[in-house]
Amino acid sequence: MTTVSPIAKAVILAAGRGTRMRELTNELPKPMIAVRGKPILQHIVEGLRAAGVTEFLIVVGYRADVVQDFSATDHDSSVGINYETQIVQDGTGKVVELARAFVGTDRFYPQLRRYY
Repeated sequence: MTTVSPIAKAVILAAGRGTRMRELTNELPKPMIAVRGKPILQHIVEGLRAAGVTEFLIVVGYRADVVQDFSATDHDSSVGINYETQIVQDGTGKVVELARAFVGTDRFYPQLRRYY
Protein backbone atom coordinates (compact mmCIF):
# COMPACT_ATOMS: atom_id res chain seq x y z
CA MET A 1 0.00 0.00 0.00
CA THR A 2 1.31 3.43 -0.94
CA THR A 3 1.13 6.18 1.64
CA VAL A 4 0.56 9.72 0.54
CA SER A 5 2.27 12.50 2.43
CA PRO A 6 0.02 15.29 3.65
CA ILE A 7 -0.16 18.50 1.69
CA ALA A 8 1.82 21.16 3.55
CA LYS A 9 1.63 24.04 1.04
CA ALA A 10 -1.23 26.17 -0.23
CA VAL A 11 -1.50 28.96 -2.79
CA ILE A 12 -4.19 31.53 -2.00
CA LEU A 13 -5.32 34.03 -4.61
CA ALA A 14 -5.90 37.45 -3.06
CA ALA A 15 -5.05 39.82 -5.91
CA GLY A 16 -8.34 40.82 -7.49
CA ARG A 17 -10.31 44.03 -7.01
CA GLY A 18 -13.65 42.38 -6.31
CA THR A 19 -15.44 44.56 -8.84
CA ARG A 20 -18.78 42.78 -8.38
CA MET A 21 -18.59 43.73 -4.71
CA ARG A 22 -17.62 47.31 -5.51
CA GLU A 23 -19.40 48.92 -2.54
CA LEU A 24 -17.41 46.71 -0.16
CA THR A 25 -14.10 46.73 -2.00
CA ASN A 26 -13.55 50.37 -2.97
CA GLU A 27 -11.05 50.76 -0.14
CA LEU A 28 -10.66 47.23 1.19
CA PRO A 29 -9.50 44.21 -0.83
CA LYS A 30 -12.00 41.37 -1.07
CA PRO A 31 -10.03 38.90 1.12
CA MET A 32 -10.11 41.44 3.95
CA ILE A 33 -13.91 41.79 4.09
CA ALA A 34 -15.08 40.68 7.53
CA VAL A 35 -17.39 37.70 7.81
CA ARG A 36 -18.48 36.67 11.29
CA GLY A 37 -15.96 39.05 12.82
CA LYS A 38 -12.88 37.94 10.86
CA PRO A 39 -11.49 38.71 7.41
CA ILE A 40 -12.25 36.08 4.79
CA LEU A 41 -8.52 35.47 4.40
CA GLN A 42 -8.22 34.58 8.08
CA HIS A 43 -11.02 32.01 7.76
CA ILE A 44 -9.22 30.43 4.80
CA VAL A 45 -5.79 30.33 6.48
CA GLU A 46 -7.25 28.92 9.71
CA GLY A 47 -9.16 26.21 7.84
CA LEU A 48 -6.14 25.15 5.82
CA ARG A 49 -3.93 25.29 8.92
CA ALA A 50 -6.37 22.96 10.71
CA ALA A 51 -6.00 20.59 7.74
CA GLY A 52 -2.21 20.51 8.19
CA VAL A 53 -1.02 23.21 5.80
CA THR A 54 2.03 25.01 7.21
CA GLU A 55 3.32 27.05 4.25
CA PHE A 56 1.29 29.58 2.33
CA LEU A 57 1.85 31.64 -0.76
CA ILE A 58 -0.60 34.52 -0.90
CA VAL A 59 -0.79 36.12 -4.32
CA VAL A 60 -1.58 39.79 -3.79
CA GLY A 61 -2.40 42.67 -6.11
CA TYR A 62 -5.04 45.30 -5.39
CA ARG A 63 -4.29 46.87 -1.98
CA ALA A 64 -1.50 44.35 -1.36
CA ASP A 65 -0.34 46.49 1.56
CA VAL A 66 -3.55 45.79 3.50
CA VAL A 67 -3.34 42.04 2.95
CA GLN A 68 0.35 41.90 3.85
CA ASP A 69 -0.06 44.07 6.95
CA PHE A 70 -2.85 41.85 8.25
CA SER A 71 -1.06 38.62 7.47
CA ALA A 72 2.23 39.78 8.93
CA THR A 73 0.69 40.54 12.31
CA ASP A 74 -2.25 38.17 12.73
CA HIS A 75 -1.17 34.66 11.80
CA ASP A 76 0.13 31.76 13.83
CA SER A 77 3.92 32.02 14.15
CA SER A 78 4.28 28.34 13.17
CA VAL A 79 2.81 29.16 9.75
CA GLY A 80 5.06 30.40 6.96
CA ILE A 81 3.47 33.07 4.79
CA ASN A 82 5.10 34.22 1.56
CA TYR A 83 3.82 36.75 -0.97
CA GLU A 84 3.97 37.20 -4.71
CA THR A 85 2.50 40.24 -6.43
CA GLN A 86 0.34 39.87 -9.51
CA ILE A 87 1.04 43.24 -11.10
CA VAL A 88 -1.65 42.94 -13.77
CA GLN A 89 -4.81 41.15 -12.68
CA ASP A 90 -5.23 39.17 -15.87
CA GLY A 91 -6.77 35.99 -14.59
CA THR A 92 -5.91 33.00 -12.48
CA GLY A 93 -3.90 31.25 -15.19
CA LYS A 94 -0.96 33.61 -14.74
CA VAL A 95 -0.78 32.75 -11.04
CA VAL A 96 0.70 29.35 -11.88
CA GLU A 97 3.84 31.10 -13.08
CA LEU A 98 4.00 33.21 -9.91
CA ALA A 99 3.63 30.12 -7.71
CA ARG A 100 6.15 27.92 -9.53
CA ALA A 101 9.18 28.70 -7.32
CA PHE A 102 7.18 28.36 -4.10
CA VAL A 103 5.62 25.05 -5.05
CA GLY A 104 8.63 23.43 -6.70
CA THR A 105 7.87 19.72 -7.02
CA ASP A 106 5.83 19.54 -3.80
CA ARG A 107 2.15 18.72 -3.72
CA PHE A 108 0.07 21.77 -2.86
CA TYR A 109 -3.48 22.97 -2.42
CA PRO A 110 -4.56 25.73 -4.84
CA GLN A 111 -7.24 27.85 -3.16
CA LEU A 112 -9.15 28.84 -6.28
CA ARG A 113 -12.72 29.25 -5.09
CA ARG A 114 -14.30 32.64 -5.07
CA TYR A 115 -15.03 34.42 -1.82
CA TYR A 116 -18.71 35.07 -2.49
